[in-house]
Amino acid sequence: MLWSIPLLWTLCARADDGDAVRKAIARFNDPHQRQSVLTLDADLDDLSHYRGPEVSQVYFEVKAVRFVTPDVAVVDAAGSQYGSLIVKRSLRAVFVLKKEAGEWRVAVLRVGAPAESAGVY
Repeated sequence: MLWSIPLLWTLCARADDGDAVRKAIARFNDPHQRQSVLTLDADLDDLSHYRGPEVSQVYFEVKAVRFVTPDVAVVDAAGSQYGSLIVKRSLRAVFVLKKEAGEWRVAVLRVGAPAESAGVY
């Protein structure tokens, strides 16, 4: 029975980290908070080519979180953009987050093809 205590501790820590990763992505969605969740050497796809008149920014929603190491997580996400002409555009996205000084930060963002054409999400 004592052998299960470390396993339970690990599972609880992963759940807390999963919540923290989701919160980091939520902060990334806010342009005023975005810089605070980036690593110093963050490598992001250029989101400016998704801008346009009557079109919202791209908002990212976490679909899955995978921990590669205790300090590195890969996030599969769906990006959504809204507008009067496009109604809604969905994009695939992958984030890589690193835990630095106890905080999860976005190190890499790659945005892929529209989700409808890729058959995902």
